[in-house]
Amino acid sequence: MFKALLLGALSSVNIAILGGSAVQAAPDPGALADHLSQTKVMYYGSWRCPACQYQGRLFGDAVTRLPYVECGKPKELPIQAAACQQKEIRRYPTWILPNGERREGVQSLEDLQIWSGMSQTP
Repeated sequence: MFKALLLGALSSVNIAILGGSAVQAAPDPGALADHLSQTKVMYYGSWRCPACQYQGRLFGDAVTRLPYVECGKPKELPIQAAACQQKEIRRYPTWILPNGERREGVQSLEDLQIWSGMSQTP
């Protein structure tokens, strides 16, 4: 009896797992970086911020294509530092949409794709 209940429970779990919604593939980091740049989504961070370094690693080689504003080098990049002050950047990384909506902290590529309105179809 116990074996039958256990097998029934396990098969229900398998059905629930297999019957779930289709998993979306992660967006291409290069395409996402280009989309963020084209749609004027801005990424504010600091060269010494570990979370920003991790955020950049999520994009791999495409990190150089991000619309990035460096907040941590006021002497070397005063115009960017002033932009950070004007936008009241308090945490890194901070992402801001053109409409002013913002997200703070590391964002997954999937979350950035959805939040920024990038199409999820290839």
